Amino acid sequence: MALSTFLDASCWQWMNYDSAATTPVGQDVTIYSPPDTDIWRPAMDKNNFTAPYLYTQVKCSDFQSVSVTVQADWKTLFDQGGIAITFPRDDTPLQWIKAGIEYTDGAPYLGVVATQSLSDWSLSPMLDASDSKTATIEVVRDKTDAWVYVHEGTSRRSLRQITWAFNEDTPEYMHPTRESESGHELDKLAVTFKSFGLRTTG
Repeated sequence: MALSTFLDASCWQWMNYDSAATTPVGQDVTIYSPPDTDIWRPAMDKNNFTAPYLYTQVKCSDFQSVSVTVQADWKTLFDQGGIAITFPRDDTPLQWIKAGIEYTDGAPYLGVVATQSLSDWSLSPMLDASDSKTATIEVVRDKTDAWVYVHEGTSRRSLRQITWAFNEDTPEYMHPTRESESGHELDKLAVTFKSFGLRTTG
């Protein structure tokens, strides 16, 4: 499926956000994330899926990769933005992967959260000290695994391998999204998404 297929704004929907329909293909999109929002499940009775995001629907069997460049003035604990992939199904709690920049311990880091049942979180340093506001994140399918990468100049560094992403009980459809979260109690966080890419087969 060509990227041009997703040029039509009608292919995209907002969740947790009140805005006109739009597409991230071929244009920048800025999300103003309300305070104290998140995508996080530390316990089954503490499911937080309040972050605003823009998403489309893709068959899991067709998915190859998704990428985006994310940029913001990260300054408050847990400010974050990036890619999220959700795997909706009727019989189990929602599973997802999210990857991007997250502000913690006084600085922006590259964060990945994988949620099969409960969320687990990993951090990697941003190696380009000259631009800690911007990162290009890519999630790539490799057989039954999902690999998360950051692009740094002409190189690509692996951040995480998620082994359950495309196993035999993967649902038929998945939702690639762009999401942002604000850790601030009062202010919105403006996160800009650029150079969106989505590769599929079929």
